[in-house]
Amino acid sequence: MMASNDSQEMKESQGRLSSNEETPEEQQLQRDLKHLELLLVRCRDMRTTIPRMLSGMPEVARNNPNSREAMFGELVNHMKSAGSEIQDFAALYTSEESKKVLEKAKKSHAANPKGIKTWFYHDHPDWANVTSQ
Repeated sequence: MMASNDSQEMKESQGRLSSNEETPEEQQLQRDLKHLELLLVRCRDMRTTIPRMLSGMPEVARNNPNSREAMFGELVNHMKSAGSEIQDFAALYTSEESKKVLEKAKKSHAANPKGIKTWFYHDHPDWANVTSQ
């Protein structure tokens, strides 16, 4: 009789989670949040693409004052780099994982909209400013 009680207790304890364990749903939500954070970081990086692209131009102009070819070559290199950053962001944003996460958020908001206000970028002019967060 004692052995059956022990096995019953083991089964019950396996079914319960300790206070520091997360359910699979919570683990998935954590992964989703990390993915959304990555999207936000990459989106913020897009805000600085053109300034970074042009940042090296004054130095090139000082070092090669009479060479338009050098400036043009430098600009082309920066444009290629910026183009690949934009493509990387676009691939991340349109990935299946992003679609799943964003669709899950949309369904959750539709199912329980109470207290969830729709976010608009024009209501938060400094949304892309990392230092203001």
